[in-house]
Amino acid sequence: MSDSRDSADHRSTPHDPFENAAHLDARSLRGLAHPLRMRVYQLIQKAPATGKSIAERLDISSASASYHLRQLETYGFIAEDPSLGTSRERWWRAAHKGFRLPEHLDTEAPELTTTLRHAIAARWSERLAAAVNLWSAQPEGWREAQLMADRTVDLTLDQMERFRAEVVELLNRYSDEGGPGERTVNVQFGAFPAPEPDDDRTPEADSPPGPSAETP
Repeated sequence: MSDSRDSADHRSTPHDPFENAAHLDARSLRGLAHPLRMRVYQLIQKAPATGKSIAERLDISSASASYHLRQLETYGFIAEDPSLGTSRERWWRAAHKGFRLPEHLDTEAPELTTTLRHAIAARWSERLAAAVNLWSAQPEGWREAQLMADRTVDLTLDQMERFRAEVVELLNRYSDEGGPGERTVNVQFGAFPAPEPDDDRTPEADSPPGPSAETP
């Protein structure tokens, strides 16, 4: 029997939601650095799918869906699921839960990492736009708990690194929690040096802290 203190310590340590993620390298990065292929991959991350269902969801041709599925299989991101398939229809499932993009690839393959991040940012924009359309229609409580905020601060490199680590720890901790009435919440986060030295420091949108306020 394990010591109760060890059990408590284990429970207090947030698990890494990306522990089963694919680790990108210069080769596999090519498999995701395409906007449409990222959309295909994100759909299969949610649930197994067929080429036909992918084509219908994304409003693309079956040939295009099949091509991107083959590419994702070639680079190891998806695998065929024979338990769901038939002789006439192939089902595909995600081989990993998400992916990690090591920082060193920004110097080894900057064009590919930029393309991949553009694809991710485009999807974030679509999700945020969809959330804004439903913002006022959310149930009471959930409506007030939502958050859209933009903040500009001055940080040193050390502060930036600590800030990033704290945010990741916070996200990991909340991913372990849950309970009655829980809903899937999309958290989008970005922190980066201002593109322009004289970037406007005035927040575009912010919400007060607390229960009435409200998301890489």
